Amino acid sequence: MIMKNTIACAIAVVLSPLALGETNSLTAAEKKEGWKLLFDGKSAAGWNSWKTKKPLELGAWVAEEGALTLKKKGAGDIYTTEAYENFEFSLEWKTKGNSGILIRVNPEAGGPIYKVAPEMQIERSKGKASTDAGGLYALYPIAVKGEKKIHPNGWNTVRIRLVDGKGTHWFNGQKVAEYQIGSEDWNEKVAGSKFASWKGFAETKKGHLGLQDHGAEVSFRNVKIKVIK
Repeated sequence: MIMKNTIACAIAVVLSPLALGETNSLTAAEKKEGWKLLFDGKSAAGWNSWKTKKPLELGAWVAEEGALTLKKKGAGDIYTTEAYENFEFSLEWKTKGNSGILIRVNPEAGGPIYKVAPEMQIERSKGKASTDAGGLYALYPIAVKGEKKIHPNGWNTVRIRLVDGKGTHWFNGQKVAEYQIGSEDWNEKVAGSKFASWKGFAETKKGHLGLQDHGAEVSFRNVKIKVIK
């Protein structure tokens, strides 16, 4: 009986959420570094609806199994209630189709959420074009040597660092893009893209972070940010 209890306890420890790594939580080191959760795993606190510009009400977007998931078409894009200028942002996503992560979102700009906000592409695609998973949509393709790491049917990790307009993106641990908003290279790429005539594109220095409804089911978890002073 003692041996059985000991084995049972050992299994419980191994299978405990702490042992497996809890989702939507911060480690002691992350807390010390200043990271903050943007999704608590069970509510829409901290997120606004682009349609209403008011706090997001769960329904078409749901919080289940520790993820914020878009379940129905037409739910609309969402964005953080707070705006950020210099930061590191990280999340995990899993999708059945197309979506995006937007930076420098400006709710006062009018039009669609992407009107003035650059987008990091969410897709199941394995390629390296700007429209493939991890690319900076219509501007910067994937810049990695060798094969790009992606889990088309599973969770993928994204990290975005933006400081004084210098952006660096990582996708599943690989650095995939680096740019300086407003630089000659940036301006040339924008001028040669569909954003050329989009007034105010990427010019909002302190903007919100957005998650796109592109009609496909998409889930997000471990959404967190660290403000860089």
